Amino acid sequence: MAFCGMNTATVEPAFAELLRQIQARKAKNPPVAKPGWEQIFGTMPDDEASREAARLGEEWRRSEGAHE
Repeated sequence: MAFCGMNTATVEPAFAELLRQIQARKAKNPPVAKPGWEQIFGTMPDDEASREAARLGEEWRRSEGAHE
């Protein structure tokens, strides 16, 4: 649909119709939100086992001479 040579009286209805078509297509096929990293990888629970794993990891990095 070309708007060249149209005046505002014909452009407004044409634009309104185009906008209506776009909104109808979006309503029919809504965009799918991509999951964030929390949904992909999950989050580590805050429990005794995870705290112990973090402590052991930190202890190992120190023994290897790695700086945090």
